[in-house]
Amino acid sequence: MDKAASKAWFRRKRTWLIAVAALLGAGWLLRYRLLHGVGSVLIVADEVHHADALYVLGGASYDRGTHAAELLKAGAAPVAYCTGSNVPSSFKAEGRMITEAQLTRAAAIRAGASPEQVLPFSYGTSTFEEAQGVLLHAKRLGFDTIAVLTTDFHTRRVGVVFRKRFAGSGIHVLVASAPSSEYDADQWWNSEQGLLMVNNEYVKTLFYALKY
Repeated sequence: MDKAASKAWFRRKRTWLIAVAALLGAGWLLRYRLLHGVGSVLIVADEVHHADALYVLGGASYDRGTHAAELLKAGAAPVAYCTGSNVPSSFKAEGRMITEAQLTRAAAIRAGASPEQVLPFSYGTSTFEEAQGVLLHAKRLGFDTIAVLTTDFHTRRVGVVFRKRFAGSGIHVLVASAPSSEYDADQWWNSEQGLLMVNNEYVKTLFYALKY
């Protein structure tokens, strides 16, 4: 390599290193904004003012049940149905076969909801199965508008799954967001639970996009 070519190669390498350093520096300076954006992409929720029924999906029973009680008190729906037929492993270990639906209902009642307003609907082991069961249930009861309640970072995926499943049914689907008691959605990267939740939700979103 002659002297002129060597100088040109060095300039190109220096320019590349400066560009990489600039990108890394900008990423570091903007890290909190970028991390917040990574989480906020997953949250797509509706304001629920009134629906024929509220369906509280299985999982995160305390958070979803507590928020369901708040929505019922606010008049968002006259009744809530708690879904989910999974039995948490900790309850299985104790020989207590209590489904997610039953746990969520108990949490809602403890939070002040009337037992007559919160009913168990122990159906479904996944979001897809719950969407199938809720569609049949809502059709049978003649509902026009339903609200589906899940945890904040699940709302985008849940909305996609339910609206796709309900397409052509004539039933309007709203998605309500329950805040988590285990992490702050605006600073999810500061807790192990928040990190796990966001990571798992991106994996689930990809899985559902490929499978369904």
